[in-house]
Amino acid sequence: MNTHLTRMMILAVAIIFPGIIHAQIKFNYDNAGNRIKRELNSSLVQLDTKVLLRGPYRPGQVNMASDLQTYFSANSGLLPTTDPYGGNVVYNNIGNPAGVAGPVVDWIKIEIRDAANPAAKLQSKSLLLKPNGAVVDVDGTLPKFVGQSSPVRVAVFHRNHVAILSNPIASFNAGTAVYDFTTALNKASQLPGDLAQMGLINGKWYMWAGDINGDGAVDATDMTIANKDFLDGLYDQYLFTDVNLDGGVDATDGSIMNNALINGYYSTLINYAP
Repeated sequence: MNTHLTRMMILAVAIIFPGIIHAQIKFNYDNAGNRIKRELNSSLVQLDTKVLLRGPYRPGQVNMASDLQTYFSANSGLLPTTDPYGGNVVYNNIGNPAGVAGPVVDWIKIEIRDAANPAAKLQSKSLLLKPNGAVVDVDGTLPKFVGQSSPVRVAVFHRNHVAILSNPIASFNAGTAVYDFTTALNKASQLPGDLAQMGLINGKWYMWAGDINGDGAVDATDMTIANKDFLDGLYDQYLFTDVNLDGGVDATDGSIMNNALINGYYSTLINYAP
């Protein structure tokens, strides 16, 4: 990587987070253009978090299925090389389970939010979700965020699941912050009167599936979109309506969607609209 580009990355960090003058990140790349190494200082925090998606996390399975990564063959799948959340993050080797990030279920987005005012978004990153629920960056390492002097919350978004929000994390200024959503229902924050934010299978908690249009709730609009793709018989594509992430829209997706609609699942994040 040339010196000019390294300096530009350091400058970008300083511009985005002007109060953090020591948060410098330097990247190295392999021949395929994938990040393989980064250098950082103690002003950055590693986030070690786990989350499960209902769609690919099925009864009797130890981990989530990664059907989309190798849909066509061992090195050819449906997962896009660029993230679907508008972050312009690229992982060129996403179809290869032997790549630096290993087996991958899908792209996922993490936001760091202010604990006292969860409507305030402090940072956002498009990342990769592994079959065991671990969230990693495109170089296979734990994602790094700029440290904060006050408590934060972690918000998790997936393109067709209901977003969840953590409880306050008191210390987020250095080292590694650990937060495992899969261990208990109360790991996902909810206001009094809100519905349960996660479900339970195989002794672990997962995010509800079905929020296809990303508005924070499963409703008739989501069902209309899903029914259209089902009637059109779409498959072999990276589809928002493929809620079980197996490469097509079928009766299994319809069953999951119907259950989600009947139960009226929604995210507690709708209470914190900016």
